[in-house]
Amino acid sequence: MKKLLLVCILLFSFTAHANEAKQKIVAKYVMENIQKDYVNCYSFYKVAAESFKKAGKDKNIVDSLENSADVSLKYNYDLGEIMGLDPKVMAQMTKDNVNKFVNLAKKDFSSLAKEYGLLCKGLVENPEKRTNYWENKGKKKFQ
Repeated sequence: MKKLLLVCILLFSFTAHANEAKQKIVAKYVMENIQKDYVNCYSFYKVAAESFKKAGKDKNIVDSLENSADVSLKYNYDLGEIMGLDPKVMAQMTKDNVNKFVNLAKKDFSSLAKEYGLLCKGLVENPEKRTNYWENKGKKKFQ
């Protein structure tokens, strides 16, 4: 009986530890992916704002896009700081990503808008929904 109790305690302890380790892995996965989403959305909004500005679109639209870019950039840096990323590294990553999006926009802006428009709108307006998306994906990936 004592052996059974000991095995149960050890099994419970191991399961709790394994579950905690899995939760940490999933949390890291969520943060990394949300941070990438914010970098991509910042890049998308900056490119879209500049494109709309050059096209002579309504100033309110351009201002709204630039505001969304600012929000995305702030959260990108906030998450990067939590993750321990060097600000210089984050700045370079962001710059490189904006350049990538500029090239994509020059080739096919409408495809870029289709891919990132609604995703980024949702991320800025309801970040919890996107966090839940990555959390569910992470839980499946690290079962």
